[in-house]
Amino acid sequence: MQSCNLKKEARKEGMYLYKNKIKISEKKESRQYSSGLSAYIKQNPNKRFIGTFRLGLLVYKLGSNKKDNRLSRTLRNLGEAPVILDSALIEASIKGMRTYLRANGYYYPDISYKVKGKPHKGKVTYDIVFNRLYHISGVYFHIADKKMDSLVRNKKDESFLRVGNPLKLENLLKEQNRISELLRNQGYFTANKDIVKFDLDTNIGNFYTSIAININNESNFETYKIYQVNQVIVEIDNPLIPDSIIIKDTIYHLQKFSYSPNYFPLNSEVLERSIFVEPKTMFRQYRSTSTFNRLNDLQIFNTVNINAIPIYEKTDSAALNYFIKLNPSKKYDYTLEPQAITTDQANLIGSSYRNYGIAVQLTLIDKNIFHNAEIFQLRNRISTEAQRGKDIPKSPFFNSFENSLSANLTFPKLVFFNRIDRYLYQYTNRSIISASFIYEKNADWIRNVYTAGFGYQFNKKRVRHNFSPMEISYIRTNFNNEKLKIQSQGDPYLQSVFNNNLITSIRYGFMFNNQTELKRKDFVYFRWELETAGNMLNLIYKALKIEKNDSGYRTFLGVQYFQYHKTYIDLRFNKYLDDNNRLATRIAAGLAVPVGNSPDYVPFDKRFFTGGANSLRAFIPRSIGPGSYNQSGQLDRSGDVKLEANIELRFNLFNHFLEGAVFVDAGNIWRIKKDGRSEAAFMFNTFYKQLGIGTGFGLRLNLEFLIFRVDASFPISDPRKPIGERYVLNEYKNPGLLLDKTIFNFGVGYPF
Repeated sequence: MQSCNLKKEARKEGMYLYKNKIKISEKKESRQYSSGLSAYIKQNPNKRFIGTFRLGLLVYKLGSNKKDNRLSRTLRNLGEAPVILDSALIEASIKGMRTYLRANGYYYPDISYKVKGKPHKGKVTYDIVFNRLYHISGVYFHIADKKMDSLVRNKKDESFLRVGNPLKLENLLKEQNRISELLRNQGYFTANKDIVKFDLDTNIGNFYTSIAININNESNFETYKIYQVNQVIVEIDNPLIPDSIIIKDTIYHLQKFSYSPNYFPLNSEVLERSIFVEPKTMFRQYRSTSTFNRLNDLQIFNTVNINAIPIYEKTDSAALNYFIKLNPSKKYDYTLEPQAITTDQANLIGSSYRNYGIAVQLTLIDKNIFHNAEIFQLRNRISTEAQRGKDIPKSPFFNSFENSLSANLTFPKLVFFNRIDRYLYQYTNRSIISASFIYEKNADWIRNVYTAGFGYQFNKKRVRHNFSPMEISYIRTNFNNEKLKIQSQGDPYLQSVFNNNLITSIRYGFMFNNQTELKRKDFVYFRWELETAGNMLNLIYKALKIEKNDSGYRTFLGVQYFQYHKTYIDLRFNKYLDDNNRLATRIAAGLAVPVGNSPDYVPFDKRFFTGGANSLRAFIPRSIGPGSYNQSGQLDRSGDVKLEANIELRFNLFNHFLEGAVFVDAGNIWRIKKDGRSEAAFMFNTFYKQLGIGTGFGLRLNLEFLIFRVDASFPISDPRKPIGERYVLNEYKNPGLLLDKTIFNFGVGYPF
């Protein structure tokens, strides 16, 4: 009935656009250029709900067929007006496709279109024949200035234009920027990219093109001048000084620059480390760019303005002055964040419940605390939750409490490594001293965590390095559950959880993320962490010939210290399909090996767990593993090995405000060593049979600055079951059982 109604309406209003199709005669080119050509289609059909019926169109028509009242207007606003096929937009699409193909070297494509279908299901097919692709036969330089000609020719191996390669507009623009950047880094201040011109000769035949790169002299046939830096003038525009006060603070004439702080308390040494342009040196663009980035990364200025002004004098030499004006940000800042929270179950007793509660977080920031652009941050977070489970009393309602206090002092340099800090001028370099204290009380334990550390950060546009040469943590845990206390007497796992832990570690982390590059529609995220603990202490004790105690281990300050090696890798790839669809994938793997002074277990906080909103969504947190081991009353769901893979199709449902997803998750955790439990240890010939696999769908509310998410997922393969019974799809013939097995996960942001 709905179909007939749409067909009737389409006869009145015009053919509805139902589908666009691009048909390319060349198979190889089709795989490479289909998505790019689709982006130039000016008219797209109404969106389909989960790839099937056009829900938005039906809602709109439902509102259009009623009288004009509040309900009909609401339906029309919620729905989507029909897309009526427009031949003018088809022609505009073809024009855009031709431009796109010419930019990629196909100068004479044949593009036509056909419209077929019923009135309410119009289908437009774009038939495209690429024809021959133009290639580069030769690259020639015509540069009037001999010095510039020599510079460009010496770097021609770095050119984006190479003989035999296709003729692409993208490479021409890259070459233009490359030459301009090369010249500006050699003192040619006026050599912007507009001076680089191209002449293309396509008359060679056989679809080959010769390219001439032309750089003419400046006006009146004068050669380009190499500019020297004359002065660097730095002024801080202090907002605390009224405009009516004209008197300036003392101007400091330093070796590299003159500095007018205007009573802003910033030591000049900070600016000396951050300013890379110096008097009596050749102008180089990269030094100016690095100066801007370094000053901006200090995080104590609202704005950083750098102007290079040429000195116009009738001399053979050319010079310029740098004027750097800095506008400070507020010295003190604070944020107060009340929170409604839901977390994965944190108790040791397995439960399908989640914790719900409230929290408040106060963050205080003091910028430029010691007048060297240091940033001091103090954060206090207090939370309380209603923790529920089979054996947990329902009174009091809020029975889980946590109070965490942390402090960080950030230096805008590499402390102890001044030369390296200046050499790595293209990075944002920081040194961080941190300390924290956490008090946690829940149904099972009372825990105190003390940590302190010192580390370095090296940040670039897409890359981040973290190196912590020293991290110390002391964890003291006491029972808050008599049943667990009695059970721990014969359970090595519980004993390892509730023992006092001392960890002295060295950690390195690397992250690559090109998601911030707006022009990239596909993006990659990669994170790798490497951590080792206890080795330095162990070497010192061995050198001092300090023997193990009667329990078989060494202690530091009376506490056994842990010794282990741990690494973790997280690789994500987000594939752009079209404006309404993306395919997100992730592979994660982790390995932790206990050694030396603690050969049996890695510390509880350093082990791997699986399940939950950002992991295997078909299983509640800490409900499967290690391996296929599963016993009644089992408490240990931790592992030393972790493997996980996820794939998720994300699609737009309504104006990119409401999004949907379908997904599949797979993975598990294992012990690295055999501990007497059947199928708990990782084995190459059996691990794939022990993977937990789940699937489901989700909804996301996209507020741009925040994404609320709910996912419903159910198991496909359950490693807790005996071999032969692990694939559980047949069980879902009973809808009630399917609903019972479905896990609902709530979260903020995408799961990966």
